[in-house]
Amino acid sequence: MGWAHLAREAGAYDVSFLGRWIPPMLAGAAGEGLFAAGDAALESPGLLVHGVLPLSRKREIFVNTLEEVVFPGLEQFGIDAGPGRAWLSEQSRAGGGGNRR
Repeated sequence: MGWAHLAREAGAYDVSFLGRWIPPMLAGAAGEGLFAAGDAALESPGLLVHGVLPLSRKREIFVNTLEEVVFPGLEQFGIDAGPGRAWLSEQSRAGGGGNRR
C-alpha cells in the first residue's frame, strides 16, 4: 500500500478492516523461502560481490522494516497491526527466522 493512498482513504473511510488482510499481503511479499531454513549457499558472503544479499540479511531487513515502519504506519491510520505481528511471529518460529533484534 502506498502511504499517500492509505492516508487519503483513511481520511475518507474507515480502513480498520484492513488489519485482517495484512497477513496474506505479507505472505505474498515475503515469498516462500524468506523464513525457510537457509541453504548454506544462500548465506555465502561471496554473494555480495554479485549484488545479492545473503538470505539472513534479506530476512533481517524485511523484519526490521515491518517492525519499525510498516506496523507503526498502519497503526497510525487505525489499522490493527496485531494480525501482521502474529503472522511475523509465526513465520519466525516456524522457519527459525532468527535475526530479530
